[in-house]
Amino acid sequence: IVFFLYFASHVPITLFIDLQALLPEHVYPRALRDVMHWYAADFKDPMMMAPPAWFKSFIFCEALVQLPFFPIAAYAFFK
Repeated sequence: IVFFLYFASHVPITLFIDLQALLPEHVYPRALRDVMHWYAADFKDPMMMAPPAWFKSFIFCEALVQLPFFPIAAYAFFK
């Protein structure tokens, strides 16, 4: 159950938080942008405050490889 929760929880984290470094701001509602700005400011995360190009390439790989994998892995551990 721990692995299921791990993989299942990463789907919304990737979609709602991580991809904000890659996608334009207008894609996300104000509340989600505020959560991201709060996180970046409170935890002093320079990668999310002003993501450099190399970091955006990592986020792109996360969206391309990990995001499709997370639900599959969650399902595998659920059954």
